[in-house]
Amino acid sequence: MLAWIGKRLRNCSLRQPVNCSNDCTQKPLTTFLLVFRIRTYQLLEIPMKKSLLREVTACLFLGLITVAQAQNDNAAHDPFDPNKVEIVEKETPAKQIRVQVEFIDVSHEQFTELMFGPKPPANDGELRKQVAQLVKDGKATVVETLLCTARNGQKATSESIEEFIYPTEYEPATLPDKIDVKPTDTTGKTEGTRPDPAVGPTPTAFSTRNLGSTLEIEPTLRDDLKTIDLHFIPEIVYHVGNEIWGEWKGEHGNSPVQMPTFYAIRTNTSVTLDNGHYMLTAALSPKSKEGKPDFTRKLMIFVKADVITTGP
Repeated sequence: MLAWIGKRLRNCSLRQPVNCSNDCTQKPLTTFLLVFRIRTYQLLEIPMKKSLLREVTACLFLGLITVAQAQNDNAAHDPFDPNKVEIVEKETPAKQIRVQVEFIDVSHEQFTELMFGPKPPANDGELRKQVAQLVKDGKATVVETLLCTARNGQKATSESIEEFIYPTEYEPATLPDKIDVKPTDTTGKTEGTRPDPAVGPTPTAFSTRNLGSTLEIEPTLRDDLKTIDLHFIPEIVYHVGNEIWGEWKGEHGNSPVQMPTFYAIRTNTSVTLDNGHYMLTAALSPKSKEGKPDFTRKLMIFVKADVITTGP
């Protein structure tokens, strides 16, 4: 029966077009009555081979579907329906990552003792507690702590620096092409000393080096919102002296040709961290009082990343 009704619904059509006003399309009940009346009159005028009851039933079924669909469409688009529940999509709170890097100075012997033992765990939280106890006991020193926060997947930089400007190229000392010597008495002779016409080395090009601490980070938060892929570059730069490459002494003073000497502590690496857990990423030799590498001590570089949720 249902299959037959469906076939009739697909094949039935009005022999004459029906003109409906906009008011008719907006009122499903009026549309149904109009269609039902026209269909019934047409069916009565057509010689039927099958039962008239089946034809009327098919038209009634068509009208019911039209009414239900029109009511559903009107209910979905009715802005004044008091029972309509508006669904508002909640935005996902923004995620930011705060990165903390610590430089801790310990003796080489203490560092070797700390690293000696079984296979290290997934994170270095316990190792960081041991180093904190050494700092508390006066056996270790916190040299520097750097902190920077960035949005997920973006680069960020924090720095505490002094711009050190120094010459990189010099023009050599020169003499003028012509020297005019004027007599100082009536006999045409000069008396006393002559002024020195030579010009010492002159700086012609300069460069700038940042002294202090710098931290560059690029964190990426994975889909589990707990694991962080971090690329970071911590650096500490010292000016430890000047190297003299040439001396110039003239009547107007000294003009040495010199270049500065820097000592840098830097690591450039990418690691994977758990939210809120420490990791030992490098161990470097600090500088001595003379500005040379001090291999009797080690700088342990710890890094920690915390996921910060912004918003309600």
